[in-house]
Amino acid sequence: MERQAVQRAKEAFLSGRTRPLEFRLQQLHALQRMITEKEAEISTALKQDINRSQYDTPLLELIGIENEIKLALEKLAVWAAPRPVERNLLTISDEVYIQPEPLGLVLIIGAWNYPWAVTLQPLVGAIAAGNAAVVKPSELSEHSSLLLRALLPRYLDKPLCLQSC
Repeated sequence: MERQAVQRAKEAFLSGRTRPLEFRLQQLHALQRMITEKEAEISTALKQDINRSQYDTPLLELIGIENEIKLALEKLAVWAAPRPVERNLLTISDEVYIQPEPLGLVLIIGAWNYPWAVTLQPLVGAIAAGNAAVVKPSELSEHSSLLLRALLPRYLDKPLCLQSC
């Protein structure tokens, strides 16, 4: 199953779908919508997994993710824009710049004690960078893992954000 997930994510990345900024922004907005719409379900899963209070869930898990998404939405155009490079004698007549490019595939392994923050914060960065991701939630936080597996395909592009068992 893991090899198939990696191969499908790699193929999806190679298709070039993740490169446009509009696609990345759309995926980040979808992730933000998931956090907002499913906060109650996330709190319930964390209560079942690690007996976390519903009042602690936003503070310990969700606010950090939401802030990460907000930052990425605000700065993505700047982060992805070409940056000029100082010219030298060899490049004086050339147009020289650094163009940030996505590198490919990211593996994200979740943690049992912060199953949402430790899983979704790196996913924000992977999406913003234009990469595909294979997400492996912790099997020790069973309810959160099952909820993540159910929600991510509903909100994010399925081939580019796959779950591994």
